[in-house]
Amino acid sequence: MNLSFFILAITDLMGLLTQLWHNFCLNPYIDQMNAPLEFMEIQFLTAGNPNACLVRITGWITVYITAERCLSIAIPLKIKQVVTFERTAIILLIIYIINVASLVPLYFSAYFSWNFYPQHNRTMLGVSYKSNKLIIQDLLYIFQASLALVAFACAIIFTSILIITLKEKSKWRQKSTFDKDQNKPMSNREKKTVRMVIVVASVLIVCYTPACTNSIVSAIIQDYTITGRQSNIFQAVWSFGFLFHSVNSSITILLYHRMSSKYKITFQQMFSGCWKQNDVTSQCEE
Repeated sequence: MNLSFFILAITDLMGLLTQLWHNFCLNPYIDQMNAPLEFMEIQFLTAGNPNACLVRITGWITVYITAERCLSIAIPLKIKQVVTFERTAIILLIIYIINVASLVPLYFSAYFSWNFYPQHNRTMLGVSYKSNKLIIQDLLYIFQASLALVAFACAIIFTSILIITLKEKSKWRQKSTFDKDQNKPMSNREKKTVRMVIVVASVLIVCYTPACTNSIVSAIIQDYTITGRQSNIFQAVWSFGFLFHSVNSSITILLYHRMSSKYKITFQQMFSGCWKQNDVTSQCEE
């Protein structure tokens, strides 16, 4: 779990950094810099697509964490033999490779080049495409949408299995014990686990729905692209997708702070030490 949480934190951080660059490129006052760059096109290769890739990786890591928790409930005595540190590292590596590979066709068809822009009346560094642009973009959006849809399905399936398993184990424990305190259908800890897993899965689905929908529409409508006739709508709708991406990456720390007791304890130990050190430093200065 520590490895999964660590890679998830790194991925969220990289996603937020690319989002900052993306926001800079889309700043309406960026043209006042008179820089020889067409930021709207540059961000497509340096910010937009890398950010979307990192967000998908975050989603798959979240799915893997949910699956690991599902197995820990279903087979608690064998979980340490099934889920090991080495296997987790391999699975996380595969998640990265598959999602990064989805961008390879894009960077084979698109490249940076100096182009003349009539609206600016000057030559600027932008993005050009090869003759196979439409085919590559269709494959790209279909591949990205497929990865997102599979992540949705896995999150729903693992969450459902976890809830059903917890309820079955709770009923079995209720029948097997004579303790009056065990008459409740589910313990408070189990209720908290179910509630938090549902929240994580719901956040995943809600935050990824705009991007997934845009990818499907882009694969169906050829003019619905960054350079097509529907570019304004494309950019407006994707702005909501990137907003939800940032929300998902930013609130993960809050969700897992409540979901994992070990995560909460470690978090408090790390930052309580920093706070104590700052308090001592401030007292010394006084």
